[in-house]
Amino acid sequence: MKHIIVVGAGAVGLSCARAALKRGHRVTVLEQGSLPNPQAASYDQHRMIRYQYGDAEGYTRMVGEAFGAWERLWQDIDARHCVATGTFGVSLEANDEIFQSVSTFKRLGISHELMDSASAERLCPQLTLPEAAQGLYQADGGVLFADRIVDSLLAWVTRHGAQMRPHTRVAHVDTGVSRVTLADGEVVEGDALVVAAGAWLPGLMPHIPDLPTWRQAVCYVQAPAEFQADWANGPCLTDLGIGDNYALTPVDGTGLKFGSGLHRRAGAPDAAGFVAEPEEGYEVISHFAPYLRNAAAYRPIRMAVGYYVKDASAKFRVQHDGKAVVITNCDGQMFKFSALMGERVMASIDGELAASELTRWAAGER
Repeated sequence: MKHIIVVGAGAVGLSCARAALKRGHRVTVLEQGSLPNPQAASYDQHRMIRYQYGDAEGYTRMVGEAFGAWERLWQDIDARHCVATGTFGVSLEANDEIFQSVSTFKRLGISHELMDSASAERLCPQLTLPEAAQGLYQADGGVLFADRIVDSLLAWVTRHGAQMRPHTRVAHVDTGVSRVTLADGEVVEGDALVVAAGAWLPGLMPHIPDLPTWRQAVCYVQAPAEFQADWANGPCLTDLGIGDNYALTPVDGTGLKFGSGLHRRAGAPDAAGFVAEPEEGYEVISHFAPYLRNAAAYRPIRMAVGYYVKDASAKFRVQHDGKAVVITNCDGQMFKFSALMGERVMASIDGELAASELTRWAAGER
């Protein structure tokens, strides 16, 4: 039995803790905030799981593997925190990400439906699309209830014996001997270390190069009354217009959420903070407005702010550093893979998966 130290109690850290406990290891989880931590990037009402990944065949395959990992988690926690709303993206020009996703789906045999603009508007009557647009619908994708998943993971790992240490800030990590020094001077040692510190990683491990951090604010939106049922009963939107615009449907008590890659800004959590005024939401809505019927009637309800590490490659970086596995460059894409990532990281720590293979797999290069 190994002693596994996990730094960070978001979805990835807790998934690694669960995988370690299922393998019979002893686990200590160190979290700088509360448990759960509402400022963790994982902790929001919902996140999307979808196959649409353009020509990134490696990540498209990983989504299929992720569905299997979620099924294993649902069995463990005796709950199913997901809804298959279907996912829908709009292609506006040749060779955009949705156009590329169609080719990938065909190569991998993933079921899908390609629609012209009139059919797409029948599926999503709240949208108005250019005549030349095409829509890509995939039935298996949908919503993961992020905060419920984190709450259930936290309860499961606690019940199965993990030592949970909230409000415990790590000051220094020594990956060569799997040792961390806490802000109060206490030293915690183990046999292996998992660092899943999110946007706080650059300050914790400054020797790791190229860790730009970004502030991402998403907007919970009040739709016009005439389209609320269309949003509630329709698919999540993976791509709408220029700038990685996406929308999560309001299902099972959640809100309608808009996010846009164009609204991402450089920033670090300790400097920029987590407060955003609802008025900022109009900036997010503006990226959707050209494709919304009665766009002027959409109103921001509240903003949710998160921070991520994202470099130009946009590929997950999971690397062995001495006796540690460091997980970074997650952007907002990691949540859907978190249960699977926990399983793969622990397989590598236990010698069942080579470190180089874990790194290539996480980068979508397998």
